[in-house]
Amino acid sequence: MCQLSKVQKYTPSKIIQLILEGFEEKVLDSGDLWDCLTCNQCLKDCPEDINFADIVRTARYLMRHKDQSADEYIAHKGIYTTLSEIMSRPYINPERNMEWVPKECKISDKGNTLYYVGCLPFFNYEFEGLDSIATSTLQIMYKVENEPIVVLREETCCGHDIYWGQGKLKTFIKLGQKNIEKFEKAGVSKIITACAECYRTFKVDYAQIFEEFESKFEVKHLIEYIYENWKEGNIEFVKPKKSEETTPFTYHDPCRLSRFLSKENDITGITREIFKEFEKLGYKFNEMKHNKENSLCCGVSSWMNCNEKSKALRYKRMLEAKEAGTIMVTSCPKCNIHLSCLQNDFEDIASIEILDFSEFLVNHIKASNQSNKKEGTN
Repeated sequence: MCQLSKVQKYTPSKIIQLILEGFEEKVLDSGDLWDCLTCNQCLKDCPEDINFADIVRTARYLMRHKDQSADEYIAHKGIYTTLSEIMSRPYINPERNMEWVPKECKISDKGNTLYYVGCLPFFNYEFEGLDSIATSTLQIMYKVENEPIVVLREETCCGHDIYWGQGKLKTFIKLGQKNIEKFEKAGVSKIITACAECYRTFKVDYAQIFEEFESKFEVKHLIEYIYENWKEGNIEFVKPKKSEETTPFTYHDPCRLSRFLSKENDITGITREIFKEFEKLGYKFNEMKHNKENSLCCGVSSWMNCNEKSKALRYKRMLEAKEAGTIMVTSCPKCNIHLSCLQNDFEDIASIEILDFSEFLVNHIKASNQSNKKEGTN
């Protein structure tokens, strides 16, 4: 069932029917496809396996070329998508703020393993506390690796929001080409990201659009990185302090990790394997009513449609979280931003602590081998 249909009249099957009956122009001119959450819930439920989100992304490209403005649908006055546009230009290489890098972590501009930070340093100018996600991720990686982590000071946006939100394929390709050039220059073969949207973009979109990307670069979400190192015995999960209390927590599956990957990619499953282990550390993992591939969307993918309708969807999600635990963990910075923002409007959900996966795990990870750290630059 379409998640948007819970708050407004919206039926993907009727839109597809109109397209099949030859009314494509009518659909494009209506502007209805700007409203879509691109959450892929309809694909999960569709008996014909029709990927409506892909149709919407392509349609948005066509709508733009019909001079349809998306301005009223773009969140935060288009600041972040404008930054992506600027970064796509040939001679623009923004030097990132690196104050978030912990002193104990060694970083380098060349090496095998890259931490792809994404746009977190830019988001932090408007939304508080997001540096903690980048800091926690780097701390986790530095505990595992025996050499400095590659962090690019002139990193470029992955292009997810421009591509999915506004259908700007040419801009997306320019961003991708710049990223690949920088990855190759740095000698990177493994890319780790803590962002669900960056991960899906590299894993699926780059692999489809850019020849040899998949063969040159191994892409891992931080969840996979932690899981694999845990299973290989490189890390263990520990309890940082003694406490007799049991803390109930839950997990919000981002759309890009729960409904946008191949069936062989069981990232939702391995996340829960990790959380099961945390029950030995004084936590109790509780599922929300809607979980895994049935997870509710935060309503603001690609910086689109941050409005009263998406607020209603988020509020329903937060009520589910309140029933499940005192902490809600997620692995998508945008979900974190918009669910946290909603807490300013509703006192009854303000007490829920929202943490990124990296923030939740960072103090519970101990590396099996801390020796032979190579020197890097900070």
